[in-house]
Amino acid sequence: MGFFAMIASMLLGIFFIVIGLSRRQHKGWSIILITLGIVFVLIAVYLGFPK
Repeated sequence: MGFFAMIASMLLGIFFIVIGLSRRQHKGWSIILITLGIVFVLIAVYLGFPK
C-alpha cells in the first residue's frame, strides 16, 4: 500500500508542477500549483525512505 501511495504522490506532484509551469499567466494559481506539486514530491520522497 505504501508503494502505491508513493507512486501516486510522485505522479500527482509532477502533474501539478507541470500544470503550474504551463499556466504562468495566472500568477496566483501557478504559485499554488507548483507549491502543491513540491509538497507531493516531498511526501513521495519521505515514503520512499526505508523505515
